[in-house]
Amino acid sequence: MILTKQEFLKVLQSSLTGKISDRQVADHLNYYEDYISNEIRGGKSEQEVMASLGDPRLIARSILAAGGAEEQTTSGTGGRAEGYYRDGGNGHYSGGAQGQYGGGTKSYHGGTEEPPTGRVFRIPAWGWMLIVIVALMLILSFVFSVIKILFPILFPIMVVIFFVKLFRDWLN
Repeated sequence: MILTKQEFLKVLQSSLTGKISDRQVADHLNYYEDYISNEIRGGKSEQEVMASLGDPRLIARSILAAGGAEEQTTSGTGGRAEGYYRDGGNGHYSGGAQGQYGGGTKSYHGGTEEPPTGRVFRIPAWGWMLIVIVALMLILSFVFSVIKILFPILFPIMVVIFFVKLFRDWLN
């Protein structure tokens, strides 16, 4: 069953109330109300928009998960939830809904609250392998450059030492 805009907002509000601040609940409700209205003005029907958003309880869970990570980050623990990203200056960041547009998205209206600023970058295994290969190439390049510089000096010394040892062993 697809909810209407008002039913969606009511379920979202009841799912969030008491779990995050009233201001945050109002921000989320304003965001989704604006989003739905903009999509309808853009030519979609209310039913299409509501179907694309999905279950407001799932969105509330995503918001709560993101909100907990946000409080942890701002409290100085350095914690960070995956799924956060800054979206091109639109003032939104995603709380990580499961493939649904707008799911768990939070808006910052009028600069009343700043988004989390720390970023977590995860480097995939192939990226680490590439870094190791490049580092080895740089080290080898340095070693061979040093050898190239020292070879004209060290080679004659090594030849003299070789012959001295050879004659010393031959004489004994």
